[in-house]
Amino acid sequence: MKKTLPQIMFLILFLLTACGQSATTPQATSTPVVEQATSTPTSLPTSTQTSIPSPTLTATVTPLPTIPTFTPTFDASTIVTVTPATKAECPDENPSFSIASNILVTKDEHGALDIQEIINALNNGASPNRLMNSIGQEISWFDSNSWVQKDITSDGINELVFTDDRVVYILNCESGLFQNFITETAEPNWLTSATFKIEDDMNLNGVPEVIVDLQGGHSTREDLVVIYEWNGSGYSSLIEGGFANAYLNSGLSLLDTDNNKTVELILKNTLPSPIPSGYAHLIPWRNETLIYYWNGKNFSKSQTQYDTAQYRFQVIQDADQASINGKYQEALELYQNTVSKDQLLSWSKDIYENEISKSYAEDGLREVPTSVPPETTEYPRLAAYAYYRIMLLHLVQNQETDATTTYNTLQEKFGNDQYGRPYVEMATAFWNAYQSTHKMYDGCAAAIQYAAEHPEILTPLGSDYHGAQSHTYVPADVCPFR
Repeated sequence: MKKTLPQIMFLILFLLTACGQSATTPQATSTPVVEQATSTPTSLPTSTQTSIPSPTLTATVTPLPTIPTFTPTFDASTIVTVTPATKAECPDENPSFSIASNILVTKDEHGALDIQEIINALNNGASPNRLMNSIGQEISWFDSNSWVQKDITSDGINELVFTDDRVVYILNCESGLFQNFITETAEPNWLTSATFKIEDDMNLNGVPEVIVDLQGGHSTREDLVVIYEWNGSGYSSLIEGGFANAYLNSGLSLLDTDNNKTVELILKNTLPSPIPSGYAHLIPWRNETLIYYWNGKNFSKSQTQYDTAQYRFQVIQDADQASINGKYQEALELYQNTVSKDQLLSWSKDIYENEISKSYAEDGLREVPTSVPPETTEYPRLAAYAYYRIMLLHLVQNQETDATTTYNTLQEKFGNDQYGRPYVEMATAFWNAYQSTHKMYDGCAAAIQYAAEHPEILTPLGSDYHGAQSHTYVPADVCPFR
């Protein structure tokens, strides 16, 4: 039968479609490298894989929360210099003004200076320099470190900043008179010392900063630190949340730690050993360095550096934080230390309560407690978790062979261990989901869902008995890769 032209065209189209359906299905692409490690991590020993049953997972997975990334370096080129303020006018100084007979300075019941009388003297013609020196002659503790004249509003006129060790004052000239713009203090029965320092320009906008350090406390000693800057009509705190808080601050310093020309605020939290009972709620404690970076809007605590860890759970938490910060080689070494370091100490709720009792006993408030035995179940839990996290590090760097080796080793070592096995099951949940799509997101979703269904596996990693510095783990923490 003779075929028409439309029939011939239809036949050709049909044949082409059939050929297209018989083509090979494209392979799934591997996970892109997030960050290459500086060196290839040493592979863990290869072992025979022991089969672990895959846990039953619900088909629908809640979308994973976003993991914040650590970006301490601020681009200084984006800073806008503040327009200098209009030049202020101050009262004319009266050379004949007798400081000796008009030093109208008294002390209240807390030992503070009478600020209003000081302002009156300045507005009546007293020279700020002569007045401050005269106060020092009358009061022994008021010395050259207690006051300074400096232009902190960038209008070409010096402001007067001083402290009587209980209050920090900043006096500006406004409408031809001295006025008190800042009286930084705290409740009198808390405060023991108020000091300040001036930095030329921490955030590179052309205006100096006044750093106020209030020290005090009741049963413990604390520092409240504020960074003030002139905003055109007054002084604003540049610290996120208003102030920085530190325990027994052993040193306030200002330093450009990341070499981007902005200056960081650095506080050190240092506790004595043994820890006094007033700080028992902080046990176990590691001395820490708090670093506040300028982020373009304010100074934010973007990093905390700790002294060397004593306890195995602290090393795990340091490793997890390094992973979040993209420091994969550092994280790998910390996870490996969790597995191999015999000198790391165990931790438990019983040990926590015993250490607190020791702290009170040191102060004579309790009897010396009997020692508790070392925690023997923590090691297999944390070591198994460390192997799981090492597996993740390999995968996020496209090191599939090393990841497989680590996964097999995890199964061999802890597949039959009653304390380590739940972490093996979590790793298996991740592994099965990841192998089906080769996407970290899908593997993490399965691992996080397992942790949500077995929340008891989170407690040894960090909970309420791990101290004030500890992170309290939630399911999303077990897999931070998105």
